[in-house]
Amino acid sequence: MPSIESFATKRGTARFEDSKILLESSVAGYLRSLYRDYWKSDAWWRRAIFLGYVLWVVFAIGWSARLVVLLVQRDADPIWAAGGAGVVAALLVALWLANYLRGYRSPDRIALDDVESVTATRGERGLTRPRLVLAYRDGDATRKRRVNLPSLLMPDGAETYERAVTAFVERGIDVTGDRAGVVDPDAGDGNDAAAPDAGP
Repeated sequence: MPSIESFATKRGTARFEDSKILLESSVAGYLRSLYRDYWKSDAWWRRAIFLGYVLWVVFAIGWSARLVVLLVQRDADPIWAAGGAGVVAALLVALWLANYLRGYRSPDRIALDDVESVTATRGERGLTRPRLVLAYRDGDATRKRRVNLPSLLMPDGAETYERAVTAFVERGIDVTGDRAGVVDPDAGDGNDAAAPDAGP
């Protein structure tokens, strides 16, 4: 019987329910986790990361608003403004299309019987985020669903990664990739192995 019924993700929670995995995420959930795990932390550097993130968002919004105001006040050529917005929109669409063509989708629920395998990547602390890629059947096609996990900089980041991988291993789903520190519940402790034949 699986012991893990849920684990945290970057923007919410993944829950196992009725032979399905439910992926709940929201921007509000992401902001709550940032506040809880960074700002409420006892480590000064986690608070500094949170403060830097907030200041960056405020700066980006302020800079964008100022740019729009300048364009309006100076009677800027609307063709240039539309062209700039079009380039940004085209880049976003190109990124989405590239993921789509590689088979990535974003369903919020997947039947566990349809999950063929899970690829786990622990990531590098401070550089890349831990993540899982679920390969699952969708009709006659195989699709992929990326599940980003909390950063390894968070207090329980490494533990959450191991918990997520173990949740799939417990359900008999093939997990490949970084599994260091993850215990396979079906594996023996090594004491049952036959001793090597020492000869006569």
